[in-house]
Amino acid sequence: MDTHDRTAQHIKDSLDTKNLAECLTPTGRFSYCALCATSLSCLYKDHVHNEFKLDCLRILCNHLKLMLQLRTMQEMASCELPLDAKVYVRSLKKEEVLKDGLMIIVQDLLLLAISNGLKVGTYDARWRVLILYVTRIFDLDLNIVDNFELQVVNCLSNFLPAQTEQEQADAARRNNISKTKRFAMIGLASVGGGILIGLTGGLAAPLIGSGLASVLGSSAIFGAIGTIGGSAVIGSLFGVAGASLTGYKMHKRVGDIEEFQFHKLSTDTETGDVHLHITIVISGWLSDERESSYIQPWEYLRDSPEQYYLRYESSYLLELGKAMDYFLSFAVSVAVQESLKYTVLSGLMAAIAWPAGILGLSSVIDNPWGVCCRRSAQVGKQLADTLLTHSHGNRPVTLIGYSLGARVIYYCLREMSQREKCHGIVQNAILIGTPCTRNSSEWNKITQVVAGRVVNAYCRSDWLLKFLYRTLSMQANGVAGLEAVQSSNDRIENIDLTSIVSGHFDYPQKLSEILMFIGINVDESAKLKHQIISTQSMPEGMCEKLNINNHFDNMKKSKSEIDLAIMSKNNEGQ
Repeated sequence: MDTHDRTAQHIKDSLDTKNLAECLTPTGRFSYCALCATSLSCLYKDHVHNEFKLDCLRILCNHLKLMLQLRTMQEMASCELPLDAKVYVRSLKKEEVLKDGLMIIVQDLLLLAISNGLKVGTYDARWRVLILYVTRIFDLDLNIVDNFELQVVNCLSNFLPAQTEQEQADAARRNNISKTKRFAMIGLASVGGGILIGLTGGLAAPLIGSGLASVLGSSAIFGAIGTIGGSAVIGSLFGVAGASLTGYKMHKRVGDIEEFQFHKLSTDTETGDVHLHITIVISGWLSDERESSYIQPWEYLRDSPEQYYLRYESSYLLELGKAMDYFLSFAVSVAVQESLKYTVLSGLMAAIAWPAGILGLSSVIDNPWGVCCRRSAQVGKQLADTLLTHSHGNRPVTLIGYSLGARVIYYCLREMSQREKCHGIVQNAILIGTPCTRNSSEWNKITQVVAGRVVNAYCRSDWLLKFLYRTLSMQANGVAGLEAVQSSNDRIENIDLTSIVSGHFDYPQKLSEILMFIGINVDESAKLKHQIISTQSMPEGMCEKLNINNHFDNMKKSKSEIDLAIMSKNNEGQ
């Protein structure tokens, strides 16, 4: 039994889990596997995920001793019209071992995903989406997945795997090699690096750092396996090596980016430094120079125990923020003078032509906006490099952004879609008020990269966004932040925020309400504070938690976590 197997066994023993392959009846084992196959057919219809689905089913069939049924499960996972999942749920509820609830299935599936992740060094985002999907089918609180992942992390933090003599000898040899290379490369970087920087005017400096990391990083990671405990066990196995994104440094600069740093976003809970899922949030502009300008809009976000915000191009975002404030104050006075209907400038959206006073002041905002749009696209490509090189670790990441922050995410995902090995990294992508095209073919490419939700949240009354794109060719396809993305791809989730925000300026102040409306987890205090506003049209999962809003069942919801349960309920009623 190697280190990975011993680690997986330690988790199972510590958490006192049941061996469902032995406890379930043959019918129960088939229902368990068939439920997952049916879920995969709903989640991943694109051919790019076929290999993952096959691997997933092979692992499940082997785990449940159903290898003879692998071909059948493959056919179920490829079915264009998924079978009724509730049939399998009813069958599972009859199992003696599941009499206390179906949460045991969720725990077993999660442990299976993590055990596989220990072997391959990756906790694939598609595994996590499948687990959340099955949890939703069982009508269980999605938070149990987060809680069980925390139990796994706590379990691993106390694990110090015993080494065989051969492993001890190999570890000693790797440490010696690592030390030798470290001293050699330090000397080489001092001499050769200085010459290279001198010849290139400093442009090669990031590449030198990258070279050092590629030589020393892997040895340090493999040397950690089986020799240290705590968070480093998770780090060495999932690729984060006990370090968080706050230590990230750009090794290869994209374009002329001047600032690109990750900072920890507090969640008011002490749950350790390393987790199995992270969230990165990206703001659209800054109102002042204080760090709180980045933090305040996201203060109630509780999507993950480990959350970061991206600090990028601050000087340009601050200049844009000041220009927007000045432009807003001037636009208000113009709207009144022009006798337009004044409902937070909604009259400007209905105006046949833009007032001359506003057009005369366009240069105040057009220039900083253009600069920030160009730089945000470059930042998006830089973020793609960060994720593709697994600087965040080999674990699922959720991306959330508004305004130019959403544009960063759009260009990040678009860049990733053009690269190899881009799947299984991003779990959810939430884009709010996105200043980019709503061309369906471009958005369809994004859905191939994202394992779970792809949300385009827009505001029809966003007069500022309409003004900024008044002369651009993007008008042919429309702007995603103003309208729904029209596509036959049911993975794209359009959510109209017009009932919550009146325009672009409202996004930072009303972000907690927006997140609730979309179905993203926020702090309980925010739920109580904003429930009247945010329950006008909410995803089903959030409505169930608050026991309100039972009359908005026709709203488009998350395909990755909710739809199968709804489809199954509808099938039952027919």
